[in-house]
Amino acid sequence: MSTSFANDLVESVTICNGSGNIGDATAIDFRGFRYGYIYMPSSTSVGTITWYSSEDLDGTYDVCHTGSGNITSTVAASRSVPMPTNLVGARFLKAVGDAAGTCKLSLQS
Repeated sequence: MSTSFANDLVESVTICNGSGNIGDATAIDFRGFRYGYIYMPSSTSVGTITWYSSEDLDGTYDVCHTGSGNITSTVAASRSVPMPTNLVGARFLKAVGDAAGTCKLSLQS
């Protein structure tokens, strides 16, 4: 029995500043993926990413949250961190930071 996994590297994801326009953030197609890793460049000043989701690529993106608060990732320059596992099932995502920046994502089913 063999298992096949989908793996995708998103080379450049624009993280918009929380006080900016969420439309500036890259829409990430997360359909079919369950896990991911965030790779932050050495030049970033982003320290926190808050995740937003939509059922449609061009739809309205709402903040992802659990019963206890927004779903966030704590990141830093030259660090790699896993994406929150409670994003499983989201269709499209956007990353909103405490500062504007970019990152790379590795997505896996």
